[in-house]
Amino acid sequence: MSVYKLFCDESCHLQHDGSDVMVLGALHCTAKKAEQLTRHIKWLRHQHAFSPELKWSKLHKHQWPLYQAIIDLILDDPEVNFKATVVLNKNTLDHQQYNAGSHSDFYYKMFYYTLRDFFKEGNEYRIYLDYMDTLGAEKTKKLCDVLQKGTGWPLNISTTIVQSYESQLIQVSDLLIGAVAYKSRSDIDHLSAIKNQFVNYLETKLRRGLNCSTPPWEESFNVFRFVPRGTQC
Repeated sequence: MSVYKLFCDESCHLQHDGSDVMVLGALHCTAKKAEQLTRHIKWLRHQHAFSPELKWSKLHKHQWPLYQAIIDLILDDPEVNFKATVVLNKNTLDHQQYNAGSHSDFYYKMFYYTLRDFFKEGNEYRIYLDYMDTLGAEKTKKLCDVLQKGTGWPLNISTTIVQSYESQLIQVSDLLIGAVAYKSRSDIDHLSAIKNQFVNYLETKLRRGLNCSTPPWEESFNVFRFVPRGTQC
C-alpha cells in the first residue's frame, strides 16, 4: 500500500465575498516526497532569510527569487501533482435548482471534482486542510462522506485540519491557487507587479495560460474550469 498526502486550500470560496470566482485546489504527492519537499522549502527559506508564512495575499516583491525557486521545485518534479477547480461566474449559481438551496453542498461537490482523480484503489490518502473556523471537524467528516460515495471501492482516507503556518505545502497550495484565482478574476484590476510576475513565470513554465482548462489526463498542473448553466465563460 502506498501512502499519499494531499494539501488543500481554497480562495474566494464564500458565497457572498465579492469575488466572481471560487477556486479549490490540492497538491498531491507521496508521503515520502512530502517530507522531502518540506525540508527543501525550509532550506530555501533559510537561504533567502524569509521566515513569515507564504501567502498569496502577502507577496513581497523583494522575495521573488524565493518564489521562483519554489515554483521550480514543484513544477519540475514529476512526482508532484497539482489540481485547481475554478468556478466561474460564481454569483450566478442557482443553488435552489441544483444544490438543494445550499452553497455548502455545492462547495463539497467542487471539492469532490478537485480530488477524485487522485484516488486509486489500494492506496492510503491523507488529506490536510487549512483551518478556517470551528466547524472544521464537521466539514472534514462531510468531505470524507462525499468522497467515499463517489468511489466504487472502500476509500482509505483520513483528514487533518492544520494551521497553514504549520504546513509548508499548504502554503505552496495557497500560492498556486491564488495565482489561478488572480488570473481568472474579472472583478480586480490586476495591477500588482509581483503577482503579475508570479503568474507570468508560472505560465511560461507551463507554456499555457492559467485561465485555460487542461485535458482531464493532465497530471502535473491540472485546471478544471466549471461554468454554471446559463452563463458563458
